[in-house]
Amino acid sequence: MIDQLIFLPISSSVSMVDTKSSSEKGSLLYPYGTHQGDETNPKHYDGTSEEITLSVPFTFYGKTYQTVFVNNNGVISFDEPVKQYTPDPFPLVDGHPFVAPYWADGDNVLGGDIFYCQTTNPVLLEDISQDISHYFPKSPFTTTWALVATWDHVAYCGSTSEKGNTFQAVLTTDSKMFYIIFNY
Repeated sequence: MIDQLIFLPISSSVSMVDTKSSSEKGSLLYPYGTHQGDETNPKHYDGTSEEITLSVPFTFYGKTYQTVFVNNNGVISFDEPVKQYTPDPFPLVDGHPFVAPYWADGDNVLGGDIFYCQTTNPVLLEDISQDISHYFPKSPFTTTWALVATWDHVAYCGSTSEKGNTFQAVLTTDSKMFYIIFNY
């Protein structure tokens, strides 16, 4: 079972690795929540964060972006929100780029929270750097910035149970290499 995916978005190839077994760390996810200083998305069906101006530009498939949105439907989009709830085949007809750790018809009004933060916290950045360097040892990497977005126990549309999905996406860079990590 894959607990974490690491993508190399600056090339045409994509790499997946299994990392962070639960026995290695207390959680499969990097720390998150309001107690970590994270922002929280509003409780809106098909909602999104406000536009997030990145403190460090992020390059995704050759294009550099200055802004992202953390969408309640399980995607991080570049430059503008993706509010549609029904996943469509890639690439989208409108051509807007985004990262989809779990694109679904989630509804945080029915349950769950969506958190995000940009960070230069040295302890968190060291954990991220170690995870990437462990699986890509020929590409030395020391991250200097990350955006961590976490969907915590988010309900599905029409849910009548307490079931929810928890997952995380991390955009990170050392200003030369750019990685995206998915944690489930």
